[in-house]
Amino acid sequence: MSDIKSLLKQYEEVNAELNRQISANGKQFVESLFQEVFDQHEGLNVVGIVGWTMGFNDGEACYHQQYTYTGEMQHSSWRDRTCPDFEDESGDFADDFEYDEEENTHLNSECKTLGEARAQLIAYDEIIERVFDTNFKIVVTRGEDGKVVVNQDWYDCGY
Repeated sequence: MSDIKSLLKQYEEVNAELNRQISANGKQFVESLFQEVFDQHEGLNVVGIVGWTMGFNDGEACYHQQYTYTGEMQHSSWRDRTCPDFEDESGDFADDFEYDEEENTHLNSECKTLGEARAQLIAYDEIIERVFDTNFKIVVTRGEDGKVVVNQDWYDCGY
């Protein structure tokens, strides 16, 4: 029993320090994580992430939801064609990806590892939420110098 109390105390101390570090350096840390992912995936030029907590859920608990988009192509049953993961999804990222619906191409069309990049980014969901809280839209782009640029904006899910 005392081991649990001791571990709980250690956890609380580490969590408090983590929260201090996130407050002081969180955005720079997340930017470095994005840079690592972009460096590993040739042709990855833009990523969209949207997170929100709804204000109403028909009497059920409201909770944070978060989605990451890389433009990976997937089949849309209602459109009966293949389209990028961000099409018709939360965040309205088509302009950020410079999506050409007629050609079905976008800034990441040449990247062969979009699924892998997305999985890496999803692994960072918790830290991204801790840094940006909720109700955010993040667009990460690769600059001409190869460095990532992180742009954050307010996001309202509408309910």
